[in-house]
Parts: sequence; C-alpha cells; structure tokens
Amino acid sequence: MPLLYVADNINCQLPKLPLEVKRVPVNADIPVDPNAEGLVVRFIPSARLKYIASRLPNLRWVQLLTAGVDAAINADLPEKVVISKGVGIHEAPTAELAVTLLLSCVRRMHVWRDDQRKHQWNSKAYAFQIDNAAPYDRATLEGAKVLILGMGIIGQEIGKRLLPFGAIVEGVAQTAGMRDGFKVHANADMLKAVAQADAVIAVLPETPETRGILSRDLFNAMQKHAWLVSAGRGSALDEKALIEALKSSRIAGAAMDVAQQEPLPKDSPLWDVENLVITPHIGGGGPNFYKKACALIAENAQRFVKGEPLLHVIDRKRGY
Repeated sequence: MPLLYVADNINCQLPKLPLEVKRVPVNADIPVDPNAEGLVVRFIPSARLKYIASRLPNLRWVQLLTAGVDAAINADLPEKVVISKGVGIHEAPTAELAVTLLLSCVRRMHVWRDDQRKHQWNSKAYAFQIDNAAPYDRATLEGAKVLILGMGIIGQEIGKRLLPFGAIVEGVAQTAGMRDGFKVHANADMLKAVAQADAVIAVLPETPETRGILSRDLFNAMQKHAWLVSAGRGSALDEKALIEALKSSRIAGAAMDVAQQEPLPKDSPLWDVENLVITPHIGGGGPNFYKKACALIAENAQRFVKGEPLLHVIDRKRGY
C-alpha cells in the first residue's frame, strides 16, 4: 500500500483508499522511506522540500497547498515527480484583498486614517474629489479602466469582483484574446495597455520572465493618477524603482501585499513612503482554507491511487 506523507498540521478525513496517510510536522526529521509515493506540503522553503524528497526515493507526487509554486520548482525535484498546485483554495480571498487594496487606495482611506489619528477633519478633500483635482483625482472605480497583469484564475476572480463597481476590466497574459469575458492583451503589448489604465493590479506567478517586471519602464508608462496593486509574488516588483516612482509622484500611489524579502525588514525604506500601503502577505487562506484544501487532497489522492491524471499539475518549463 503506497504511503502519503502530509507535512502540515492539516487533518483531513480522506475517503477509504488503498493509501496509508502519515502526518508529520513540516520541520520534523523524516526517515528514508521507500514506501512513500506522495507528499502534501504548504509553506516550505525549496531547500527543505528538496531534502524531504531526497529521503523519499519513490516519491511520485507532491501536492502543494499554496497558490505560488516557485518553491517547488526551485527544489529541483526529479522529473518523475508530478507537482500539483493549490488551485481552488486561495482565489477568493486573494481577489478580495486585491479589490480591497485598490478601492481603499483610490478612496484614500490611508489618508483619512492618518487624519483621524491627528484628530484632523480635512474639509478640503471633498472639494478636491468633486473637482477631480490632484491629489484626489480619479477617486472612484466607476468608469475606471483596471488592468490586471496575470489573467489566470485569480486574475479573473479579481475582474469579476471589480465589475459591480462599474470598472472597465482588461488583462494581460502570454497571448491576446478573451478570457471569461475579459479582453486580454498579449505580454508584448503590456506597456501600451498600462498607459491606458487608471489602475494596475499584478497577480503574476514567479517565473524568469516576471521577475522585476514591475519596473521603472512600467511606472513611466503609467498615467500619473494611476495606482498599482502588487498581490502576486514579491519578485515581480522592482522595489527601488517603485520608491522612486512614488517619491517623484510619477504615479499616484501603490499597495503591496508581497515583498522581495518577507518579513519586510524593519529598516526597509518602503515603510516610510507616504503614498504606499503595505499588508503582510495576507492574500490567501481564509476561514475556508482547510475545507477547500482537504477537498483538493481527497480528489487528487483518489486520482493518484487510480492512476488517473491529477488536477492542476504545474508545467515546470512555464513556471506555473
């Protein structure tokens, strides 16, 4: 009977299968086990995953419970190991956060929060919004064009949540076309699309092509009143270029839920940028995490023992 290691504190009731399940703490020392053919992991560094895999010589399947897959790709697992990602778990909360960040920034909630702490009622702000004047121009999503970089499942879920606000939603992906009713531009036309947007939301996977893609060139292409929301992978953002763009008022502002280094160091200059909102990588998860994760594990475990194709297998060459 094959063995499935679950290196996480998740406790799922799986259907009766010819499969033994063994739960171990993610940081526990795992003995060499030739019976283990499957492994379930959540937050795990590449080096740790590589080490665990080296202890399981007959490993054939790794189930991730995260939206990001870069840790697994960078673990250099044998080609025989199929890696499936945590699709269906994080889309809703990540989309909610991206929309929350954009809406709160466009309505300058961080400004009003700061004024509240100063016991200050800013009587001029309403007039600025009515006149559509800086620094409060475009203080609404109604009629705003929002461009989503990374038009996969999460990007599409963000788009669906923006439509009720009256936003015009378009996306950018590898190829142009229509996705779930949204117009999508090809990557090659990204800067042209960015130049027409009132806001840009990035939910890109980590690949060689996306590292540093939120760059000085992109900020220079954006409209001065436009906002950026980075909620995908921290590696996509050139943080130095963002600081320059914000301090020079090249763009209106930004919000970031992910950083190149997490936790963000206390001495990072990002903390002190006035028109930047930072959240500590809170996009995924949510109260339904365990229910959704267990459903995915159960479905793929059944497929695994039956020799059927697994759901949501990643393409290592493409990086997602």
